[in-house]
Amino acid sequence: MVDLSSWFDKLNEEQRRAVLTSGHTAVLAGPGSGKTATLVTKAGYLLSEKIPATRGLACITFNNEAADEFRSRLQALDVLRTSRIFLGTLHSFCLNCVLRPFSHLLQDSGPFSLDIGAEDVTSPLLVQAANQVGPDVPLWDLQPRITKLRSRIACREDASGFGDDDRKTLKIYLDYLRAQGLIDFEGIVESTLALLRTKSSALNLLSARFPWILVDEYQDLGGPLHQIVELLLGSGLCRIFAVGDPDQSIYDFTGADPKYLLSLAAREDVETIRLRFNYRSGGRLIAASQAALAPSQPRDYQPAPSSKEEGEILFFKSDGLVEDHAALIVDQALPEATARRIPLDEIAIFYKRKGLFFDKLQERLALAKVPYFLEKDARFRRSRVVKWLQRLISFGLQLSDDKFPITFSDLADTYRTVLLDAGHIAADDALEPRVRLLTVLEMIVDPSASLREMLPHLDSELGLSDALHNAPDLNGDIQALTELQAALKPGGALFEFTVAEFGGAAKKTGKLVLATDHSSKGRQFDAVVIPELVEQVFPAAPWVVERLRQERRLFYVAFTRAKKLVLLVSGESYRKANRQIVKTGESRFVAEIKQRLKTGV
Repeated sequence: MVDLSSWFDKLNEEQRRAVLTSGHTAVLAGPGSGKTATLVTKAGYLLSEKIPATRGLACITFNNEAADEFRSRLQALDVLRTSRIFLGTLHSFCLNCVLRPFSHLLQDSGPFSLDIGAEDVTSPLLVQAANQVGPDVPLWDLQPRITKLRSRIACREDASGFGDDDRKTLKIYLDYLRAQGLIDFEGIVESTLALLRTKSSALNLLSARFPWILVDEYQDLGGPLHQIVELLLGSGLCRIFAVGDPDQSIYDFTGADPKYLLSLAAREDVETIRLRFNYRSGGRLIAASQAALAPSQPRDYQPAPSSKEEGEILFFKSDGLVEDHAALIVDQALPEATARRIPLDEIAIFYKRKGLFFDKLQERLALAKVPYFLEKDARFRRSRVVKWLQRLISFGLQLSDDKFPITFSDLADTYRTVLLDAGHIAADDALEPRVRLLTVLEMIVDPSASLREMLPHLDSELGLSDALHNAPDLNGDIQALTELQAALKPGGALFEFTVAEFGGAAKKTGKLVLATDHSSKGRQFDAVVIPELVEQVFPAAPWVVERLRQERRLFYVAFTRAKKLVLLVSGESYRKANRQIVKTGESRFVAEIKQRLKTGV
């Protein structure tokens, strides 16, 4: 067990101040500012020093990966062996801490269901609803628009920017859900907000159980969460500790907006603390990233006082199209990184989306025999549970990387969270998940065993499919697990896969990382490569003011993942979807960074 005071002593003055605050607090934490260490220390301090043993603490995270990291750190403080703490995503909090205990209070408003519809069920219903209204609309365009509309309606905000067709589509879709007795992801949070608005008894009981609620990545959790927080603030019975960065709000398609964190920080009853020091990047990288984010509004972020490395930025310009950036990366950018003795697994190439550039990049890497780890493998979806299965098999066969060690405790904690979220075990039951895992690990002994024969046994022994149907944070995983099972059938991409091949696919050591700009969030590497820097590609649609702000934030997030080196790959032309070639010029982000490096302002 780690002594809490030793953690506290490692914090800087601003971080310590945040930990010791006694009232509502908004911590504005820039990249590399140690916000997770601050948040975990705050949780440990509250549980050990401030919150009575009969009450608890809720920690709300943006995604399950963040919850897993939070959980592993809290374990070191020995504060997780208790049912006093809730740790999970917003959807899990709403379902397990509000709707399941108090949904009976909504019955006077009509029938209410807690049968959660998986994405492969709800998405076709949304498309069907849209087709009732007008011509076919791609799901990738329809879903974000309807999600934003729902958020505006739930928050009672201005929704005048949405057309009648969107409103009709939403009404039909919600009717479809009701007819099938289903609730979707957005419905979980919307129903929680409605319940807490109308039933003060539920609000009071929730506050009594959790006198403190900690929220990570506040800027990404959207308007309904902000409304819930304001209700809790208004109750006077619960304190809020929110951590986030408005400049890293990149999930606008889910309804996220930096205005909610800024609004919280502007309240008179909320103390605002800014974490200024960046412990990840050198001063040159910090200055350049701020220039790209807002040329006229530089942030006051500084390198850590102990930092000795300035960081380096290299520019590569292609005479061809965006897809030609692939050759430039493999032939010039990567050799520059490896010449600086940066290992491959500390280099990441970020891309906007799959397409011609992405295909060319994979082709060039294969020709150059550069090993890489593709986070969105087309053969099977790497959802949280699928990745967990890979790690479980890797652990059983002792294939774990030294650099990314897998422990039994980590595997058991993730599995316990799935069972707990599904309501299959009690909050204080830590033994059953471990016993099941030990039983399963005895089955994973032969690396040449067929994955298609092994997977059904693992699924059955662990009860995964059954649990995933009842765990709100993971209902997308049931689709991923189904797709994995389909890929193992005759003719499928994984039909001949052995368990060793499946488990070994989780290994990252010695492999370059390929990931989208959006999935770069929360990561760090010695070097990052950012290609596609052509006007109207990155940034896309720069003539739309709000879209340009979103693109700036996305570029900023990708750029600030680097600890030592950023390699920017740009050009002046790209190929449109209709195959037309247009010359729009080099991305403005490149010029802004060069200007900052040249003038210092």
